[in-house]
Amino acid sequence: MKNKQYNRLFDRSLKLVIATIFSFSLINSPIIFKLTDISEFESVAFANQGKGKGNSGGNGNQGNNNSSSSKASSEASKEAEKASKEAERAAERASKEAERAAEIASKEAERAAERASKEAERAAKKASKSAEKAAEKQIKFTKKIDKKIGKAFEKYAKEISKAQEKYQKAAEKIVDAKNPDKKIQQAEDKLANRISNADDKFTEDLNKVSKQLIKNESVSLVDSGWVSDKVYSKDFVNHGQRVSTYVEIAKAQGLPAYVGALQANFGNPYETGIVDLQNQITDLNNQIIQNNELIGTLNNQITLNNQTIDGKLATITALQTETTTLNNQLTDLNNQITDLNTQLNNTELTEEEVAGIQEQIDTLNTNATELNAQIATTETQLNTVQGEITTLETEIANSTNEIANLETDIVNATNNITTTEAELTSTIENVKPGVGVDSGWETVNLDINNDGVVNEADINA
Repeated sequence: MKNKQYNRLFDRSLKLVIATIFSFSLINSPIIFKLTDISEFESVAFANQGKGKGNSGGNGNQGNNNSSSSKASSEASKEAEKASKEAERAAERASKEAERAAEIASKEAERAAERASKEAERAAKKASKSAEKAAEKQIKFTKKIDKKIGKAFEKYAKEISKAQEKYQKAAEKIVDAKNPDKKIQQAEDKLANRISNADDKFTEDLNKVSKQLIKNESVSLVDSGWVSDKVYSKDFVNHGQRVSTYVEIAKAQGLPAYVGALQANFGNPYETGIVDLQNQITDLNNQIIQNNELIGTLNNQITLNNQTIDGKLATITALQTETTTLNNQLTDLNNQITDLNTQLNNTELTEEEVAGIQEQIDTLNTNATELNAQIATTETQLNTVQGEITTLETEIANSTNEIANLETDIVNATNNITTTEAELTSTIENVKPGVGVDSGWETVNLDINNDGVVNEADINA
């Protein structure tokens, strides 16, 4: 409503200004100048002249007319100024109204954003509460499963313990009873039945839990300590399927159900590292066996080499003796040749005697040549035998060093076996869940088909 009033006032003021401007332009227009011979500046001059001199007659009337025009113009100017001020005030009021409207809109936007933020907070709180409820529900389920598993193990352990106690008592009474063999057999049969019944009940309880796990799986079982995080649902769709499969494999092999159940929850020998440690111990033992066998072979070779050396040393002695004999013979021949050559220097000898002596010298030279050849051959044989002995001695030295290295390896392997066995014992202890079942279940191999994985394929393998 106020805006409409301001608009009407502004329109009136604008019209007044236009009218004033028009009147000024009309007064000063060429048409008026032609009719009255008075220009804009002359009209002002006439007005001033009329005021100053007070002319009479026509001049006085003209001065009055000019004075009236001046007054009208002044009034129009005042009206225009008044209208302008009214327009300014109207514009100012409109600006303030616009500011107030913008401020109101801003406040409305802030309130809307605040309401949206509160709605988002309420939605987040609602979602958080829903998640908390789901988590609480999951925790309750986990606790329920833990309790059932715990009871199943406790009941099984108690039943086994009772069966063993009854068997022990029966065995103590049988000592002085008649037909002890029959009594012992009966006691053993009862023990077997009690264990079988406990095993069946344990399997039934575990199957119930497994079905619940299949329907409503819970990773929280890992945090509860009943399932190892490293084997939870490993190689299976869910953990319940893993437990039931392991139990079935154990039973198919005539093993207690708890063997499969415990390995499903805490890991089979492949998963716990037991197989690796056992293989390491086996490899170390095999290495020790192989080293001992090789040491035996090397010792035998050393003995044979020493015997061969002894034989070759005897050969060397014989060859050296033979060489000495041949050298002595050669010396004798050379002495004989020298004597004969001395005889040839006798000028009294006849030609026949010289020919005979020369013949003897030639024969002796021939024999000497043969002896030199025999000596060379013998020395060659002697050098060969000595080289063979050197080779055998080198082989003996190498074998001795190899034996020393093998013995060091045996010592190291023995120490490694001790360390690995300690690690194996520790690993087995750490695998145990502490439910009173201690029968070596940790090391039982359920991988019947030896493919390195325990799964459905091992049930009827």
